Amino acid sequence: MPEILETPVSGRSAWTRSDFDGKHWMWQLDEQDNREIHNAYLQLKERGLKIGEFNAEDFPLPTLAQSLATEREDIIAGKGFLLIRGLDVAPYTVSDLELIYWGIGAHLGSGIEQNANGDLLTHVTFHDLDPANPNVRGYQDRRHQEPHNDLADVVGLLCVRDAKAGGASSIVNMASVYNAFLDRRPDLLPIMYRGFHLDHRGEGDNPLSTTDFTVPIFAYQKGRLHCFYGRRGIDAAFRKRGEEPSADEQAALALMDELIMTPEYRLDMDLQPGDMQFVNNYAVLHARTAYEDYDEPGRWRLLFRLWLNQPDTEPPETMARFTRRGFADFVHRDRAATPVAS
Repeated sequence: MPEILETPVSGRSAWTRSDFDGKHWMWQLDEQDNREIHNAYLQLKERGLKIGEFNAEDFPLPTLAQSLATEREDIIAGKGFLLIRGLDVAPYTVSDLELIYWGIGAHLGSGIEQNANGDLLTHVTFHDLDPANPNVRGYQDRRHQEPHNDLADVVGLLCVRDAKAGGASSIVNMASVYNAFLDRRPDLLPIMYRGFHLDHRGEGDNPLSTTDFTVPIFAYQKGRLHCFYGRRGIDAAFRKRGEEPSADEQAALALMDELIMTPEYRLDMDLQPGDMQFVNNYAVLHARTAYEDYDEPGRWRLLFRLWLNQPDTEPPETMARFTRRGFADFVHRDRAATPVAS
């Protein structure tokens, strides 16, 4: 039986929107910072290094590196997120910015593959795919994305081009959500600690596969609360397994859906070109509003996404099996899985 945290989470991680009212919480890069980043980029170009071929030592940031190290600690053990504003994107091509973002991200964690194709950096933009396909990912279309986790320890976004309208990014603080859940329905917490089966959404060899283990929504380990939630993946797993949630499970999920949409637990960010957002995947959920693009494809909204592993996060084993290296093992291994009911 997992350890259940029976007291509210306190400290810097348990923030609400009002904690940031009128306060400076963004890191604004200045001209000197941009010059330092540009010099690191020039060294990469001279050496001909590509994404996945270099780390933080190959992207030296003499003064910024210490600030990034401090902010990294705040992402992992503090407020759980970082927004850096002011990267000068105008002088660079899309390929140049990919190198730069990988280099900055290397100071915050180790980049990992994001899908079965082995992509290390993905483009969050309109991919003109069939929205009826259940395996189409949220980053590939313009629809609203409900609050959810990704499959890494730290998730990063760099805004290259913004939308004509919409596309606001939101993060939801899960410590505050947990405190509210604990206050209202502590009797349902065992369900949340046990968790649910999740859908693999077409990754790997078997498009109908789900996890053969449950992934907890809440977990408490080494004095830290961890969270992993995505309602779409839970519902799809129930459907594929031919199962129905119990009345208590339905109540627990309904309460979770209500709490993660509470405005006071959410911080909205209108990402501008040059903004870089990094979030602790086990401390906050992230979401996005639907958006409208310009007519010209060359002006469509474009963000880069990085997935970073960070040993200091130490998620519970059952979360790590679905994310991080457990997910990588799943999508790459040969297996003879038997399809489950769809």
